[in-house]
Amino acid sequence: MVDTLDFGPEKIRSYLKVTGWAPVSGGAVAELWSLPGLADEVVLVPTKPGAPDFGKRTRILIQDLARVEDQDVQTVHDAIATVYHDVTDLRASDPSLSDGSISLESGYELFMSTKRLRVAAAAATIRRQGHFRNFPSRARDQAREVRLGQTRRGSYIVPIISQARSPEDVYSPRQDHIDVQVEETLFDRRVTATMSRALGVLEDMAAAERQPTRSEINDSIGEGVSYELCRALTKVVSTDAVSALDVSFNWSRVAAPPPGTPARVEFNRDAIDIVDRISEQLKTKIYTREHLIYGVVTDLSRHPEDDTGRVGVQTLIQRRSRTVWMDLPDGDYHTAVQCHDAGIPVRVRGTLTSPPGGQARMEAIDFGPDPSLVSDSAHIGSGY
Repeated sequence: MVDTLDFGPEKIRSYLKVTGWAPVSGGAVAELWSLPGLADEVVLVPTKPGAPDFGKRTRILIQDLARVEDQDVQTVHDAIATVYHDVTDLRASDPSLSDGSISLESGYELFMSTKRLRVAAAAATIRRQGHFRNFPSRARDQAREVRLGQTRRGSYIVPIISQARSPEDVYSPRQDHIDVQVEETLFDRRVTATMSRALGVLEDMAAAERQPTRSEINDSIGEGVSYELCRALTKVVSTDAVSALDVSFNWSRVAAPPPGTPARVEFNRDAIDIVDRISEQLKTKIYTREHLIYGVVTDLSRHPEDDTGRVGVQTLIQRRSRTVWMDLPDGDYHTAVQCHDAGIPVRVRGTLTSPPGGQARMEAIDFGPDPSLVSDSAHIGSGY
């Protein structure tokens, strides 16, 4: 049985909702929830954290859920505790790891590479660049802001715990401003999505029967692949005690997985040889960069003399709210109108000019709904 509890009634209710339970009745200190289709399955949910028996009642609830779900108690506890979070598991494997331990050197490289992977993915979420000599400060902050879970018994797994949020709880239709706290939370989800897509692209290139072409490597930059991301993988699998690294993405139960993200990727030493060759080509791509901004459409105006429109997207630049202006062709302008009317966050890729005290502008290359988030309107715009 778990000794400590990492959550309160809000997380319990959210977990029960996403796993099919529904409230039946409730009072000041507890509620009854049932599982539709199973008439005999009713659980008592304590709702007053200050009550003397809250911990005891919560542990009984976890035991009941574990029995219904045919899971162990710790698994159910962890699932409730991370219901609002994405959990990325990095697992080092080798025949010598039969006792679940790992050499000190290999363990050090695994933990350091976990940090490097996250920072590289955060940098690519801000800028698409083949080689970062200097990471944006916002990317370096990721290593301080995400959490590191305990290694799992039976194999050597390092879990990264990062925030996630359901798109339905983000913005309302015709939103006229961004919420800085919401944007900070969504940045974590965007970084995890970038990391998943980038590693998926690397895995595909490493598994191909031929060497990746220069064009394919250049295209991979647009998906978040960088020299630093490649080197982080190499540092782990190059150690004597690790023959392979696999990464699993366990997306929050309250926010659907971003489209186009693999659930799991794996890199053995043969794959790392190809990753090494890719990294050598990316090392020369220092000055090839494209910026990305995320936010909400707050201003719209058509140019009467042509088929373009002026759009203002409120976003965070250096963690401060700014409106970035851009001229969009008719199709993208129509997408901007739809996103504004539905309250759907957008992602824009292009060249950003943001002079201190001046008007921020972007030459947009790609405009559309934020692909890190999923909603009923994910089909809006082309390419999403």
